[in-house]
Amino acid sequence: MYLGDLIVIPTDTVYGLAAKLYDEKALTKIYQIKGRDESKKIPLLISKIEQLKDICIMSKLSQAFMKKYWPGPLTIILKTADMYKQKTGEDTIAVRMPDHPVALKLIDLNGPLKVTSLNKSNEKPLTNFKDIEKKFGPLVKEIYPQGNIVKSDISSTIIDLTTNKIVVVRQGEILESEILAFKDSLK
Repeated sequence: MYLGDLIVIPTDTVYGLAAKLYDEKALTKIYQIKGRDESKKIPLLISKIEQLKDICIMSKLSQAFMKKYWPGPLTIILKTADMYKQKTGEDTIAVRMPDHPVALKLIDLNGPLKVTSLNKSNEKPLTNFKDIEKKFGPLVKEIYPQGNIVKSDISSTIIDLTTNKIVVVRQGEILESEILAFKDSLK
């Protein structure tokens, strides 16, 4: 990927529209294409936990959730590290490690990617490859197919771990009851 490039990547949940982490030109394109409010941050996908070292602050609790659920359909909101905050101005960041070999390989090649669901804001994410090619093909550098990997059409569960309390922001593939039961098992 070159600066300004967008790609469509498969994940273990829905397809994602992706840009390199600090690529402002590509991130601006994502907001324009989706009609997304710029106050809504774009989550970060990683392929290795070590990639978060200078990006966010990881507590023992967040690391326990990462170990249990990653790679997989759990997005975790964390406080940002000083270095990342200085570059982006963001106090928090949502991070996830998808369970899809193509996504993980692309992240290995390009570094952490800012990725959001493939849809216009307030519409359902696209899941049909032909629809994706038709609607987004002219707007992106590359569309990577799902392949024979089984995926869910349900978005990831999002939890906020920016405080000592777990807040389930969105229930997705992983049920809130499972999240809370895992937290209780850590006591």
